[in-house]
Amino acid sequence: MQLKKELGKNIQKYRKLNKITQEKLAEMIGVEINSISSIETGKYFPSPENLVKISNALNTNVSNLFYFKEDCSCEDYIQEINNNIALLANDKIKLESINNFVKQLI
Repeated sequence: MQLKKELGKNIQKYRKLNKITQEKLAEMIGVEINSISSIETGKYFPSPENLVKISNALNTNVSNLFYFKEDCSCEDYIQEINNNIALLANDKIKLESINNFVKQLI
């Protein structure tokens, strides 16, 4: 696994999930658009400062950008989602937020 490429794929995935263009992300974090393209293709690694800005712009944690999972089935994802939701069983505010996010995806 090449770290820069896997990180770039995750940044691209979260960017698309948030319906943000490369141009908009570049504007949000204060870099040139070609920098975002180079990061997403694994050509360059973002600075720690820009990595934090990227994660904030994409509404995720930096750690999620480094979470690399090999080919998973739909069942694997469903199980993982259910496990994570179970951890929040008593947190109505977070569950409501997750529910609203899922509704936006559908």
